Amino acid sequence: MERGGGEEGRGKMECVRQVVGSEGLQIPLLIIQRYGLQPGTGVVLELETDGIRILPAAPGQEEIENRALRYLLAYLGDAATIKVERDDGDWHVSVYGADIADSLGRLVYSPAGELLLDRSTPVEDMHQRAIEVASAQ
Repeated sequence: MERGGGEEGRGKMECVRQVVGSEGLQIPLLIIQRYGLQPGTGVVLELETDGIRILPAAPGQEEIENRALRYLLAYLGDAATIKVERDDGDWHVSVYGADIADSLGRLVYSPAGELLLDRSTPVEDMHQRAIEVASAQ
C-alpha cells in the first residue's frame, strides 16, 4: 500500500494506492473506520465518470441533522435551527434563524446523504433573508 498527497483543487485528502487483485479491491479496515464506517455497515458505491465514491447506504435522520448543522455552521453561523423531513426518498431540511418563525430556505439531501446544492436554497439567499427579517422586527 502506497500513500501520497491529494490532488490539487479537490481539497485536502489522503491517497492510498493499491493494486486491484483477482478478488477485486480491499480497503483496509482502519481506513474505513477513519471515515465513520464499521463492519456490517451498508454502503453505496456511486460510479462516476472520474471515479468511485463510497457512501453510507442510508443515513438516518440524526446523521442528516448533523450534516446540515455542520454545513450551516460553516456558512451561516451557529444561530440556525433546522427541521428535517423525508420527502420522496430525499431529505428536506428547513432552515430557521434564531427567533425567526418563517423558514429562511431549505437544504435537500439525497437518500445517500449527499447535499444537493442545485435543489437547495443558496446560503447567500438564506443569509439575506435572515438580515431582512431581523431588520423588520
